[in-house]
Amino acid sequence: MIKIGDFWVNIGSYTDLTKLFLGEASKYLLLFLFSVLAIRLWRKLSGLSGKNRQSYLSMACLATAIALVIGYFSIYSSLSRLYLYYGTKAFNSGNLGSACFLFDKSSEYWMSADAVGKEGVCLLLSGKVDNGLRLIEQAKILRKGQSSTFEEFYEGLYYFFAEQSDKAIPFLEDASADPDYIWRVTKAFAVLYVDNHQYANAARLMEPYTQVEVVDEYQAYVVASLKLFAGKKSESKMLVDKFESENLMPFWKSRFDKLRAQIQNQINR
Repeated sequence: MIKIGDFWVNIGSYTDLTKLFLGEASKYLLLFLFSVLAIRLWRKLSGLSGKNRQSYLSMACLATAIALVIGYFSIYSSLSRLYLYYGTKAFNSGNLGSACFLFDKSSEYWMSADAVGKEGVCLLLSGKVDNGLRLIEQAKILRKGQSSTFEEFYEGLYYFFAEQSDKAIPFLEDASADPDYIWRVTKAFAVLYVDNHQYANAARLMEPYTQVEVVDEYQAYVVASLKLFAGKKSESKMLVDKFESENLMPFWKSRFDKLRAQIQNQINR
């Protein structure tokens, strides 16, 4: 992310969009050129005879065949990218079922590492762990041993919520190289520090974000814990009251319940 005037621009997204535009434009420009060449060669045939006609016929057939091949693969590649785009939008909206279907359709038209990996993440987060991990590994193989930060982040997040921090930490560390995931990875590591009563380390991680509004369970749990550690019981309790509910996933409910009990114990002293 860089700031231009009053606006923040995501350089990674901008670069991806530029690559997509140039890639699609180059394919269809090449298709256009070979199509024009084929048409001109076929038109030229009507006024030729003998060896010249045979030569032009061969070139016209070759240009036509190349144009058809480029057109076939261009259309399938574009359809794959279209499904990948809408699948990503569905994923970002929290519609895992729709996203998984769209990523699968993308792979039907053109198997790309991104579509396979993102479908694997959807399956992983939907509870179909074995199939999800298999597809994520397949995506890694397609990239010749490389994983995307998207896959690393969500695989790390899966292990994080499964209370397997030893497996989660390497994935989250790798994902933190991507600016899109730095803040979320920071919050996850701060949670792990709080869980291990390493409040100084958690405070150090969160220090650059002290003015950021508390909007999710990660941040609420960490900030409330740090406030309680600093003796600010009432401020800690306000955060717990705001975010604790019966609808919390078990991972967070157990932590907020424990934190509330700690607050109450300090109040009763």
